[in-house]
Formats: sequence, structure tokens, C-alpha cells
Amino acid sequence: MAEKALARVTRLLSILSVLQHQEEATFAELGERFGVSARQIEQDVFLLFTTGKPGGMPDDYVDFDPDALDEGIARLRDAQGLTQVKLSAREAVALIGSLGTLVAAGVAPQAAETALAKLRAAIDSNPIEVVADEAVDRARMSPLTDGLARGLAVELTYVDASDRRTVRVVEPHRLVAIDGIGYVECWCRRAQDYRTLRLDRIVSATPTDSPVTTAPMEQRGFSLEPRFAAQVTAHVSARWLLESMQDVVISDEGDAVTATFPVADVEWAAGRLLAVGPALRTIGPALLADAVARRALRVLEAQDGAA
Repeated sequence: MAEKALARVTRLLSILSVLQHQEEATFAELGERFGVSARQIEQDVFLLFTTGKPGGMPDDYVDFDPDALDEGIARLRDAQGLTQVKLSAREAVALIGSLGTLVAAGVAPQAAETALAKLRAAIDSNPIEVVADEAVDRARMSPLTDGLARGLAVELTYVDASDRRTVRVVEPHRLVAIDGIGYVECWCRRAQDYRTLRLDRIVSATPTDSPVTTAPMEQRGFSLEPRFAAQVTAHVSARWLLESMQDVVISDEGDAVTATFPVADVEWAAGRLLAVGPALRTIGPALLADAVARRALRVLEAQDGAA
């Protein structure tokens, strides 16, 4: 099988990075480091010989010591500034937060967990802690991810938002993360309709030998039709956030501001409001107020645990 371009370009830049930090390395040493043959490294080095800056003049190209190459040694003389892109501290923190959210939601592949561990190891302290609504057990999700990979239906024991437990056979199509919560998009044979089920509400998953026969729905995720209208009163300092709510209507009275806006996703709205938590005065309806309170409690518990 032909090697993919991304894998080779990554290795080419990595070879330059290694040689910029050490004087030289044999083809065999580089091959062992990158999991390829010495012959492949030799081909990579000669390819690097033909790369460089625009212009095409002799001093525009990546340069190696030709005498060392004849001895099977890569000795870099001029990298022309080519190297792997390094993340800034801000970029690293953003990537840690994004990967942490996917891992906590239960939709991240193993490679994402490995990358997250490497990023955290590269930083002296953990700059960001992802607080998940519920921990998703990767072992419990294994039959589901296996069914996705093999195109097979899976039997789920599921607890819905009304705390009703059901057993259903679903045809899994996609794993998605929406506002930090993991979902499986699927065709439910019990309901004979498409469903988007929360991973943290799956009690158990059992593989079947029945193949998936229904195509994925075109629309990803769930409906964004408003479920109710929220009314929030806060100190005027929170106006900036309330103004960002979709279709919001705002009224001012002294040092207070009241915002009315439609809510499609309770947890998303609660997360937004928590950003101005100290400024909040009243929240309605109770469903939204309870969601904000739960999120605030989890943040406090996480802070206590880190102290």
C-alpha cells in the first residue's frame, strides 16, 4: 500500500527537526526512530535535497553533506528554515481544551487520547481541566464503536431524559460532540426513526451480527427548534453576554438588565450563563435555573479537588 502524503511530509519535517538538534544521524538510526527502513530514510533525505525556498538557486535548497551521505549518514548543513511548526502556549492550551472535551464526551479516537497525554506532558502544569457532565466509560462504549467500524447494529440499554429505561437495537452512524456532550447518531429500529442518543445515558451496549441497512440522516446532530423562552435578570455588567443570545429581547431598569430569549439546548444555555454567574439575579424557567446550578456546583467541586 502506498504511503499517504501526510505521513511522509510529517516524517520529512521531523527528520529536519531531529538533525537541527543533533549534529548527525545514520540512516539506520533515523529509520529506527521513525519506524521505517534505512532505505526509506535515504529516499527521504534525497527528496529533501530537492526542496527549499522559491527561486531555484543553489543556495535556496536544503543542503546535506554529500560525503556523509555516501557513508549512510545524514549531516544537515542548511535547513532553509524548514522544521515542524511549534505550538504557542495559547495554541497548546486551546488544543488541550478541545481534545479534553472530545475525550470527556466519549467520542475521541485513541489517537486523540495519546496526543492529549503528550501535550500535557510537554507542559509543566495542566493549564486547563475539562469538567464533563458525566464520565463516559470507554470500555462500555467499545461495542458501540466496534459496531460503527464494522457496520453492525448494536443493542443498547438506554435511560432517557425522563429517567425511563428502554432496550433498543440501533444502527450507529456517527459519534459527535455537541457543546461538550457525546452523542451517537443512529437509526432506532424500535422507533423506526432517526435518533441522537447521549453516550452518558447508555447503560450497556451489546454487539449484534445484524448489518446496518439505513443510511445516515443528512442533518447532523439534533433539532435546534426552541424548546422554551428563558427570562434572565442580571447586573448590567452581564449585558454583553446576554446580547449574544439568539433572538434576544433586552430591557434595562437601573443597574439591572432583563433578557428574554429562546432556548433549544438547555445545557448550552446554562454553560453560557455561567460565564457571568456572579452577575445573575434570577433565571427562569426552573429547568434552566437547575442546569446553571448543577454546572456551578461541578465547577466548585473541581476547584476543591484541585486545591
